[in-house]
Amino acid sequence: MISLAAALAGAALWAPGAGAQLGPEPPVRHVQGSWVNLRERPRPDARVEAQLPANTVVRLLAEQDGWCEVFYTGDSRLNPDGKGEVIRFIPFQSHMACNLLAAQPLTLPQAAKDPARAFWVAPSSNRLRAYGNALPRPAALQLPALRKSHAEGAEVRYPARPEFDAAKRLLRAGVLPDTAHEIARGKPVPDPVADLKLPGLRLALQPIASSRFKRHGEVALLHDTEADGLAAVAGSRIAVVPTAAPMGRYNRHSGPEIEFVTGFWDVGAADLVFDPPLTIYAITQQGLVGAQALRKRSWQIDNADFYCGGNYTGPAFEDPGAEGDEVVPVKRYARLPETAQVLTRLVTTTELPASAAAVKSQRQPLGWTIPAEPPEVPKPVRIQTAVVAYEIDLDRDGIADILRFEVPFKGEMSGHPLFAHHWYLNVGGQWFRAGRWIDQECT
Repeated sequence: MISLAAALAGAALWAPGAGAQLGPEPPVRHVQGSWVNLRERPRPDARVEAQLPANTVVRLLAEQDGWCEVFYTGDSRLNPDGKGEVIRFIPFQSHMACNLLAAQPLTLPQAAKDPARAFWVAPSSNRLRAYGNALPRPAALQLPALRKSHAEGAEVRYPARPEFDAAKRLLRAGVLPDTAHEIARGKPVPDPVADLKLPGLRLALQPIASSRFKRHGEVALLHDTEADGLAAVAGSRIAVVPTAAPMGRYNRHSGPEIEFVTGFWDVGAADLVFDPPLTIYAITQQGLVGAQALRKRSWQIDNADFYCGGNYTGPAFEDPGAEGDEVVPVKRYARLPETAQVLTRLVTTTELPASAAAVKSQRQPLGWTIPAEPPEVPKPVRIQTAVVAYEIDLDRDGIADILRFEVPFKGEMSGHPLFAHHWYLNVGGQWFRAGRWIDQECT
């Protein structure tokens, strides 16, 4: 730990806001590496005074022989108090390798291949998980060894990693994700009906134009967005609060040897906490608008294999009301019964009107025949169903903001109808894919 006198001596060379009295303002530089050492002297064997994550800001004082003399004023990410402030920190002068500094901060695409750097560039719950999963495991903590040393349900202990511990502290205090990092819907879809790729489908949608949502960051559907994206759109801080250590488990119909370890690194289970709570809107077939405030959810990080049943085919967020959810109805909105036919759930940057949305639906019949297979199916069975399209107009301006399609298909085992559900979102007068759910038969 550096002394106060040494810290003040370094600060005397230049101090923020000192102006011309102490010389020109040194240029800003951004740390490009992961957990970079600040050293007391410009030598690789010098005492380490601090370690900095990617995109830490320092001031460049001097440069010689590949070493940079820098002035470090602290980083709120390493001293989180829940308000993004630096607390109890004395700025000091130190040294680091110049090749680990750059004039511009790293972007997420630049850091994407390194989970540690990606986390510090854009902190989020999913990037914390990716970071923990990418940490190298010693041989004794790899699955082949754990199968021999740990019974099902036994706690798995991982060694402390200072940088990862710092990342966990930051997420426990909570971060405000950026919609630019969390919302990505790809290219627009000129014709959602054609995008379903169903021969003979002739549904006629009303013309599209710019309506309620002008930018992607203004809205997130639960059908295509995970917790970080919902928090970013809502303007809520998201926190990860660990609740249990990792333990060995096996999948359904398996065992007795364990097949996976719960969680990521030393986080076996955790809660996601939103501040302020997420307001999640629900729109029914009749156009009723309900709303619930979700403050806390148990994060599904058990790592078990998916067994069977309906599922989203991409990122998504389970409907409110899951076990462990802290959720309450929002006043002024419709109290929807559990049997309500909800077409979509979403989070927005601005409050949705409590008045009913306009919902237009249309159907196109579809059918097939289940052939006779005595004795289970003594004679052919004709199945009659339909493709259904819902055009949801949230602000009743005559322009659909959300599309939902229900597309039946023949179950492989029973031959009876199963359904794929597709959502599209109107952003700036163009349709974008916004989630897909597909039913699956289970044995």
